Amino acid sequence: MSLASEAAPAGVQDKKTLGEVLKSSMGVLGPFIMLILAILIPALTLDNFFTQRNIINIILQASIYIPLVIGMTFVITGGGIDLSVGAQVALVGVIVGSWLTAGTMPIWMILVGALLLGTILGTINGLVISWLKIPDFIVTLAFMEIWRGLALVHSSGKIWHGFPDELRGLSTYRVFDVLPLSVFLVFALVFLGAWMYRNTHFGRYAVAIGCNRDSATTIGISVDRHKIYQYGFLGLMCGIASLLLMSRIDSAQATMATGYEIHVIAATIIGGTSIFGGKGNVWGALIGALILAIIANALILANVQVFWRLVATGLVILLAVTINMYRERNAG
Repeated sequence: MSLASEAAPAGVQDKKTLGEVLKSSMGVLGPFIMLILAILIPALTLDNFFTQRNIINIILQASIYIPLVIGMTFVITGGGIDLSVGAQVALVGVIVGSWLTAGTMPIWMILVGALLLGTILGTINGLVISWLKIPDFIVTLAFMEIWRGLALVHSSGKIWHGFPDELRGLSTYRVFDVLPLSVFLVFALVFLGAWMYRNTHFGRYAVAIGCNRDSATTIGISVDRHKIYQYGFLGLMCGIASLLLMSRIDSAQATMATGYEIHVIAATIIGGTSIFGGKGNVWGALIGALILAIIANALILANVQVFWRLVATGLVILLAVTINMYRERNAG
């Protein structure tokens, strides 16, 4: 058999049908298609959707989720999950809120303290998961109650408000008189997170651990140590998100960020991160956060009752998981 005849079948096999190309592209195109639909539907049906004020409100709401979805991308890629992010945001918030209103510490020290506190909470999650060998879901479910309970204990029902201009300025100061400063800070975080995911051991090891934990151990990766790093990094993002939320609402209380964990996980999955681990997309997670913020905003503008908003959010999460499973089957 000639070389030409041997090469021909291989060339034929390399050709893909249009359907196969579309299926293989869903992981990249899927989040963009959902974002376009999320924008078009309310834009065509709601008169007050496409206003500058409303668009800024959507971006501000998404900017609070975005640090969380960046951190969650690394955790889920590494085969984990964290149900305690909302409670971490709340605990950091009430502690930092009490520091801010006490007026006994310089603002820069309080801001650094918020980041350290978030990192400590996330690291504790990772340590317990690694040491006790209990599934991530169970540990973080328990810590969701623990962190929220500690926030309630610390606050005793108190609400702190009237924060310094240095904090409130994150949401009130407009760059070029258009976008809040916090938006630029968050997008800088996205660039950093995407770079870390693709170009550092931190990101590559998360992929390796999520793909096959045993193989990662075989090639010399300390799985437990990097699990701790991943949860610590997510805790750091919780500290940042807490500051952003406090700057926007100018208050802190133990019930803040309730339900954030579901929205963050859903946004991460919508963005293309595999719920089974081993594959993530920081830019996709950004799109997922924008999609959920747009949906929430559109439901409010449409005067949908809060109970039905919860139903709609649940349906979006179910759809996201279904699409994720579909992508995984086609990838396989």
